Amino acid sequence: MARPGSEHGSLERLLDRVHGRMTRLVWIHGLSTVVTATVALLLLDYALDWSLHVPRGVRWIHLFFLGAVPTYLVLIGLVRPLRARPDRRACAVLLERAHPELRQLLITAAEIGGRPRRSVEPDPAPDPGTGDLEAAILVDAESAAARLDPSRALDPRGPRLRLLVGSLSGVLCAGVLLSSPQAARVFLDRLFGGDTPWPQRTHLSIEISPARAAPSRAPLPGEPCEVRVARGSDVPVLVRAEGAVPDEVTLHFSGGHRAVITASGGAVFRTILRSVQEDLEIYATGGDDLDQDPTVRLVVLRPPDVVGLAIEVEPPAYSGLAPHSVEGGDAEVLAGSRLVVHVLPDPSDATGKARLLPEDRVVDLTRAPFPRPVRAAAVESAPEDTTGSGPGLSFRLAPEKSLRYRIELLDAAGLANPDPGLFAITVTEDRPPEVEVLAPGRGDFDTVPGGLIALRARARDDFGIARMSYTAIPAPAAAAPATPPDRAAAPPSSRDLEWRLVTREERSESDRASDRGADAHAAGASERATDRSGSAPRPSSSTAFRAVALARARIEVADLAGPESAAPGAQIDVVVSASDNHEPSAHEGKSAPLRVRVVSADEYLRRLQDRLGRVRASAAALSELQRGKQGRTLELIAGLQSDALLSGEAGDELFAAATGERRVEGDARSLSRELCSAVEGVLYARIDERATSLLDRLDQRQAASDRSFDPEVWRDIASEERAAGGTPGGLAGRLLAIAGLSLEVSEVDAPAATRSLARAQDASDLARVHAELASAAESQKAVVEKMENLLELLAEWDNYQSVLGLTRDILNGQKTLNERTRTFAKEH
Repeated sequence: MARPGSEHGSLERLLDRVHGRMTRLVWIHGLSTVVTATVALLLLDYALDWSLHVPRGVRWIHLFFLGAVPTYLVLIGLVRPLRARPDRRACAVLLERAHPELRQLLITAAEIGGRPRRSVEPDPAPDPGTGDLEAAILVDAESAAARLDPSRALDPRGPRLRLLVGSLSGVLCAGVLLSSPQAARVFLDRLFGGDTPWPQRTHLSIEISPARAAPSRAPLPGEPCEVRVARGSDVPVLVRAEGAVPDEVTLHFSGGHRAVITASGGAVFRTILRSVQEDLEIYATGGDDLDQDPTVRLVVLRPPDVVGLAIEVEPPAYSGLAPHSVEGGDAEVLAGSRLVVHVLPDPSDATGKARLLPEDRVVDLTRAPFPRPVRAAAVESAPEDTTGSGPGLSFRLAPEKSLRYRIELLDAAGLANPDPGLFAITVTEDRPPEVEVLAPGRGDFDTVPGGLIALRARARDDFGIARMSYTAIPAPAAAAPATPPDRAAAPPSSRDLEWRLVTREERSESDRASDRGADAHAAGASERATDRSGSAPRPSSSTAFRAVALARARIEVADLAGPESAAPGAQIDVVVSASDNHEPSAHEGKSAPLRVRVVSADEYLRRLQDRLGRVRASAAALSELQRGKQGRTLELIAGLQSDALLSGEAGDELFAAATGERRVEGDARSLSRELCSAVEGVLYARIDERATSLLDRLDQRQAASDRSFDPEVWRDIASEERAAGGTPGGLAGRLLAIAGLSLEVSEVDAPAATRSLARAQDASDLARVHAELASAAESQKAVVEKMENLLELLAEWDNYQSVLGLTRDILNGQKTLNERTRTFAKEH
């Protein structure tokens, strides 16, 4: 019985389709793998050669791997899988795995169909059941194969993914190579043994800032670019990178030096060559730009320079100063002055400008002769000039405030001076006059309605005094009621003062020697004025002024602000003013206010008694202090050995003794000043009618002095009174005797003791030390004795005032009793 199937049945065709599909998938998988690997190697070689410019040996290795790796992949990914393809029975197995419901029908049919064919001769012992079963199996297999889908037997996702990756890699490779055909041609040529160089990706250029460089000629091909700079100037160098920007560039100098520069932002590299002194060549390398093009040659030239400066100053007319010249670039001028700044350049044909700071204004320099004296001092090698001036530059200026300026020069080659320098013009303002009240010496001055005020003032100014006056302003007393609203306060009273200008040449030698003491007293007066007004006046120094004026006036209290303001309890502020000769408007300076308090005669005497009570306490303290210093001096005399020089401890003791005696001297002078002030107050209050001649003499002597307290004047007056003989009479005479004794202590004995101790401190000879200590002890003894006499006189004064007070009370009581008696008699 023949088999119902044939070679071209459905089952055979199904198995052939599975086999063919498997072959296609193997080809797709293998070729895609080879293409992907080849593209990856090709792109890797391209990247390495592009970035590293690898040598030929490395490129041969790349080419070897580019051929070996794909060949190996063809063998293991294509040839071997093709040889290992399954037969028809394995294909049936694959179909059975995809269709398990067939229950190995296709495998059985494939095995039956795969048996060798027998001859047509009948089987000697045929088995009719076996033939029918195989036929049925083949019929069922053919029927199932007709409706089966062979695609379920194989998974195409892996080969298709390889195909997609290989296609994309091929497209990527083509895009990379076609994006730069020139680079692709270079790469392929180099890959197959050529030496074609890669195109340069980094291009460096060098720029020299023109701020300190002169224009130069254009360089010829192959020659360095020449730039001329000034010697000693700072040359800014700028390197620009085009294309691939490296992280850093190297600047090479002639001589082998180099400097590494990092990027300062973007594709720009900056540095500065400090103080270039000699010619040099520079070029830059970075990235793949390793040649010496471009090369810049710096040619150092001598720059223009300022070798002389002179300033002609024309002061304002009111100052009285003569025009003068100042050598150098710095000057201090008075406000309102006119200046001509002369500049001597080198070379002489240089031009330039002046830059004024801080306003940053530029002034052009014009040609003008340079003053010869300064020029000769500035340029020793200058030739002799018989004309008296040389070529130079200048500019005019009328500064209103202090400024700075630079001189910026340019020579014929366009070079600028590397260090223009900075010069100062200081403008000094004309200050208003400083006014100081010399007398009365106290800021608060007590007087009586019929008293006088000896007003003495000093005005000092930079250049001149034009006017001096005083202003009296009535001030309400502290205890007085407020001014009624319907009664306006009295207006200020201003009057001119008689004054005279005292120049420094007209002052006497004694006045010059006493400047320090006067200034110290002025400082104390300023402190007291600060306490009253709340604002500190400017510190004064007689050596800082060119004009000094003295003014004086004897003013009745009633004339200050009218008779109504001269009643007891009134207070008047007196301010002295001075105007200078400044143009166009004068400056006015004012003194600290002098407070004049008008009191009754009884109140004045009571305050005088309190004041002298404080003086007595100070005198007692001074006497005790001097006794202690005298005891220390006597101990030093007793403790010194007769054969040895002074030891260190003895020197310290002498120093302490001299310091203590200086304190005694200072306290004695303060005591004398206080007593003389009390005498002056009594005289000018005119309480003692018998002291009129003494008042006139004191007023005449003090009129010629420019000091608030002049001890020589008081000593002369006290000596004259003592030489007249007799017991001092009246308040003023008694107080003058006390003040005269105090002046002997402060001006004679105490200074003598201080000087003796100072000489003993400086001496190294023992005999001289003993002599000086003995002299100091004698002077200290005289101080102690006179202080005892002074205390006795103050005690007598206290008793005298007590008697006067009791007498005054008796008189007042008697007057009251007389008034009552008279009134009683009229009533009865």
